[in-house]
Amino acid sequence: MSDPFGLRSLDPERLAGTPGIKWQLHPGRLAAWVADMDFPVAPAVSARLAALVERGALGYPNWGATPSPAARLFVERMTARWGWTPDVERVHDLADVLQGVRIAIELLTGPGDAIALHTPAYHPFLNSLTEMGRRTVSLPVGADRVDEVERIIAEERPRLMILCHPHNPTGHRFDRPELERIAEIAEAHDLIVVSDEIHSDLVHGDPSDRARHLPFAAVSEVAARRTVTVTSASKAFNLAGLRWAVMHVGHDGLEERLRSFPDHFFGAPNIVAVEAAVAAWTDGAEWLAAVMEVLDENRHRLVDLLAEHLPGSRYRMPDATYLAWIDCSHLGEGAVPRDIFRERGVEVSPGPQFGSEGSGHVRLNMATSPAVLERIVTAMGGG
Repeated sequence: MSDPFGLRSLDPERLAGTPGIKWQLHPGRLAAWVADMDFPVAPAVSARLAALVERGALGYPNWGATPSPAARLFVERMTARWGWTPDVERVHDLADVLQGVRIAIELLTGPGDAIALHTPAYHPFLNSLTEMGRRTVSLPVGADRVDEVERIIAEERPRLMILCHPHNPTGHRFDRPELERIAEIAEAHDLIVVSDEIHSDLVHGDPSDRARHLPFAAVSEVAARRTVTVTSASKAFNLAGLRWAVMHVGHDGLEERLRSFPDHFFGAPNIVAVEAAVAAWTDGAEWLAAVMEVLDENRHRLVDLLAEHLPGSRYRMPDATYLAWIDCSHLGEGAVPRDIFRERGVEVSPGPQFGSEGSGHVRLNMATSPAVLERIVTAMGGG
């Protein structure tokens, strides 16, 4: 099988020597935890950064007024890819998506206020609510549970919803009917929605189908006025360590608050990260398509691997992301799956990290070669 980018020929021993937290924090174990890919960087990104260094162009960038070139390209990309045209005047550069979420929490809510999100949830979001003194309102995941979502919001009256869209850790894809219902609920209960769409490039399906992802701000004009969108090239192109993201603010109140702060109050764009994002979004389509082929193969292959090596575990193939949410409660009451797999030489993310709904679960990172994935699951089964 053709492998022009080396996505299928990864060597675990060589991966173990790569820098970064994924393989260095837990030496001696196969790394299947934090959401970093094992894949080599897209050639377009490598070439862009090499040229930048070769020119010695690491001083103050000559971009003129903000937003950065990557943030302006975000507007073009959303229009071309998903049919949504953000207002460039409401686009802001960030260090990462979590910064945008925390800015919205800080400026739109106060200590003790309730904030809703679907659980299990990306653990830095849960940690943010705890550390910032907000009250967490848990919502169930699934298109068939939106009536329950509405009931909970009516009862708990949160000020804000964090929408992880597509969802981490379950890989759930919110389709148009579900998003329309959420938008109706937000309008009925005066709810502001912070939509984290960092996994939107990792939705499985026909690459030419723009409907496979719908930005929440594009659901309706009503939704747009209530939405803060945060995203980045970092997840789909494995650039998290470069620290750049973008925020589009549809909510008038937050936009007014942001503009009241001095220039650079929230930091300034990183020239290397901006150049990497521009390269990825401009010339990285072929690399991303190859990545999606491997991820699609892996999410299907995992069904058979689990049946063979961890019979009794339960896994629903994700609609998006490269993360597998696996119910391992068959290992026994009181068992801690993460600890069991650690003893067998594999590091996965523990389910309880994502909230109480994660008891008995683990999150497995599938962004590796099929052969390495097989080695990981075989080891998890004790083989």
